[in-house]
Amino acid sequence: MTKKTELQLEFREEAESAEIHTIFESAGLSVQYSRLMLPAEYEFSWDGGTHYLAHHDLVLLDGEMEVVGEKKVPGGDIRDLMTFVPAGQAIKGWAKPANRLNAFTVVCFDPNAMEEELQHEFNGFEARPQIYFQDEDLGATMRKLGRLMADQSAPASRVYAETMGLAAVLEMYRISTRAPEPAIQGAAGTLSNAQCRLVQGYIEENLATDIGLDQIASVCGLTRFHFSRAFKASFGVPPYQYVNLRRVEKAKQILATTGLPVSSVAEACGFNSVSQFGRTFRGFVGQTPLAFRKNA
Repeated sequence: MTKKTELQLEFREEAESAEIHTIFESAGLSVQYSRLMLPAEYEFSWDGGTHYLAHHDLVLLDGEMEVVGEKKVPGGDIRDLMTFVPAGQAIKGWAKPANRLNAFTVVCFDPNAMEEELQHEFNGFEARPQIYFQDEDLGATMRKLGRLMADQSAPASRVYAETMGLAAVLEMYRISTRAPEPAIQGAAGTLSNAQCRLVQGYIEENLATDIGLDQIASVCGLTRFHFSRAFKASFGVPPYQYVNLRRVEKAKQILATTGLPVSSVAEACGFNSVSQFGRTFRGFVGQTPLAFRKNA
């Protein structure tokens, strides 16, 4: 993505610590999360060469948004509403948020990169602006993505963030096309035995790194969308969950056979932080890493 894809915010008054801002970027995809800590009035704009999808958790006392050249839409209580703007169009506006914890999650995706991955699933996509619309499935995905980006104490792994961002993209296209899902690999839609072995080998060799979904999919020569479906059909769990399971198994071995500090074990197994390691380990094992080591 060559053009700047961040939503631009400009506060009309000094507002120290008014914004918490996190960004994740991958091939053809970026996710931005912003949480407004103070009721400071601000102006916003976006003008990029990508499709723009935003989920709002906002209550506005005043404000308006417009797709440039079209009718302005007033703000208000826009919690759980979404906005979609196609590539090549711009939005601008201003907002006066209520005195509450306001937030929004933005997914920008390159139509050319996504079209190459989704292939004929893009047929019939109607790229038209939609301001403040609602959809149950897409909303659920965007809320989950927002919670993922908001957790600064335990940043998500790259493979998980990438998976959730792509899920939001796919939901947006389903809303507009309502096209049936295509077959993946063969009648059962699974990976071949050879592909399974390649993927397992790659994951085992790279557990200590922040593996991306695009990297794992490339081992099989599949797009990220089709690989995710085929992987789950083959292994019974999504790729990010399988990666976490293998990391936990490796951590168990290290904890039981060495005296390495927990922080070193977390790093050796590819976790972004000790807190993320502890939370994931407890989820799979039912106890903390230290408790497991004591009982091993």
